[in-house]
Amino acid sequence: MSLLTPNYEKEFRREKIIRVWISFLVILIIAAATGLVFMLPSYFVLVLSKDDILRRLQAEEKVFEKKEFKSLEKTIAALNTTIFTFEKNEKKRHDLAPLLNKIAINTVSGISLVSITLSKNEQGSFTFSVVGEANARDDLLKYIDRLRVVQEFSSVNSPVANLLKENKASFVLDIKINPEAYKYESVK
Repeated sequence: MSLLTPNYEKEFRREKIIRVWISFLVILIIAAATGLVFMLPSYFVLVLSKDDILRRLQAEEKVFEKKEFKSLEKTIAALNTTIFTFEKNEKKRHDLAPLLNKIAINTVSGISLVSITLSKNEQGSFTFSVVGEANARDDLLKYIDRLRVVQEFSSVNSPVANLLKENKASFVLDIKINPEAYKYESVK
């Protein structure tokens, strides 16, 4: 029950509705103003970063266009050919270590080796030049006989100058290697 007259009651209700609407509009305006104040900088940051991203993208596209992929592909193909040739040559090559080991193992007491040189002649066969010293001529002859028995060597040549001294003789031996024991053919 209300103490107001019906005229005032209608007036009071209308005023109440207007106040609710006004307070709703004030809250809405405050929310919009707050959102605008806080969201406006984010918007400008987003817009500016978008332009920056587009600028970077355009710069990357220009760099991408300037790259020469055809020359890169030619370089890669040339490198692949070189690698293939190298690997093919490496498969054909034999190790020298076993041959050098045969020269060293067959030394007799009284023989000391000074140097071993590998060379290739015009026919493509390989030879070792062995330089050393022998305490006695017999030690040198035994060493030469042992080397001639080795299957990997086709011939062992000893100049006559090696046999001139009886004791403390320097010698040079030319040892030809069998082509099956060591060969190296370059691929063209």
